[in-house]
Amino acid sequence: MSLVWLPLPLGSNRQWPMALYVALVWVLLALTGLLRLFGSERPPDRTAPVRTGSGWGAHLALSLLVLFTAWCAFQLSPWGYTEAPHDTRLMVLRSLGYVGMFWLVLLLVTSDRRRTTLLSGMMIAGVVQAMIAIVLYSSDGRYTLMDESFVQGLRATGTFAGPDALANYLLFALSAGVAVMLSQMGMPGAARPGRHRRRLHGALEFMMSTKMIVRLMLIIMVIALVLTRSRLGNGAFFVALMLVTLWIVGRSPQLRRPAAILAASLLVIDLIVIGQWVGLSKVIERMQATELALKAEQEEAASAVASGASPPTAQRAPDMPQYREETLQERIRPLRDAMAMIEERPWTGFGAGAFYSAFTRYKVESTKFFYDHAHSDYVEIVTDTGLIGLSLLGALMLLSAGRTVQLMKDRQGPHVRGVAAGCGMGIVCALLHATLDLNLQINANAAMLTVLLAVVWSVPGGQAPASPHRPR
Repeated sequence: MSLVWLPLPLGSNRQWPMALYVALVWVLLALTGLLRLFGSERPPDRTAPVRTGSGWGAHLALSLLVLFTAWCAFQLSPWGYTEAPHDTRLMVLRSLGYVGMFWLVLLLVTSDRRRTTLLSGMMIAGVVQAMIAIVLYSSDGRYTLMDESFVQGLRATGTFAGPDALANYLLFALSAGVAVMLSQMGMPGAARPGRHRRRLHGALEFMMSTKMIVRLMLIIMVIALVLTRSRLGNGAFFVALMLVTLWIVGRSPQLRRPAAILAASLLVIDLIVIGQWVGLSKVIERMQATELALKAEQEEAASAVASGASPPTAQRAPDMPQYREETLQERIRPLRDAMAMIEERPWTGFGAGAFYSAFTRYKVESTKFFYDHAHSDYVEIVTDTGLIGLSLLGALMLLSAGRTVQLMKDRQGPHVRGVAAGCGMGIVCALLHATLDLNLQINANAAMLTVLLAVVWSVPGGQAPASPHRPR
């Protein structure tokens, strides 16, 4: 339920929902510990044996997250440095929530059934958010939520502050859905193609199974993803889907055909047929408008320099705000200015969450826009926690990515392969979307990524799938 609730109050990107989320996670963790200490041990279920995580790898991944939290807390000490102690305390609190959630998944998700239930819950949370976004987008309404003004009908935002944050949340939910879908495919006892009767039987069986429900849920989320008009979000989904499909084709012969069918259906049915119906062409137009706006801005600046006038700056009327595409120069302007911050304190940064406080000194005078984030998770992590913080989080991501590669083997069974493929897709989406966006600064999105990483380490490795003729 926390995954469904997290995006509702503007992605839990305010202090009170963030504190409530952290408290809920650690209360659940404390209850789990008390039940393990004083609760009665139940006999193991032979159909779904309880298994622990992947040993030292899971402990190392959790330790990296704990070390990052400790590094953020060290910046508050007399030996550390931060320009915004209050914001750094909030970042420490956020990180404690992610540590608790990671640990909770490792403790509770100890069987294939629980893992599928958790991934299905993430997918349901994405569908709920997608349906809210579609309804609000269709209403063309104007309203205020937690002191934020919204104008629906331009780009779907759901209950997030911006459409790009919603797109990133949907990417993680789609990755969980792909994991659920692929884990149900590639069963060794599936009917072999070749006869029309068997193919018809397989098609009817698919229409009546839970796979069809999962497929419909994926369609709903893709519709909402297209309605966000997020250029990087839709592009990351397409690239991640292609990379993961090629990876599966090369690594898993048994999962090769189901993955190719799923990828083809997502591209052809969702992105082309449904995408054209809900306005995929407008996403392409936004990409083209970005390039045209960049050229127009360069031409205006060149003509202004030639005539001796000052370059024009983008202005908005205070009473009638007009939507205008953000150019590529506007997107990378804070990244360019933040390079001076990195040069001054490359290893330790200016304090976790202190980008807004420190950036005001390094922002050039020609920058007239308001930036509370760097519009790149990589750059903001370095400016806040230095290369030390980036190394810790980067090691966690790379270690988890290597774990997904290790699990993509046919001897692991369809469930493990499906989980590895879906979580690998989520990792690729996170790495791509973090280049020119700030979505991991949103609590709901960072929590979804944390759960995906923990699910990877909840899978026991080195075990062959159980025989269908022998009880597990």
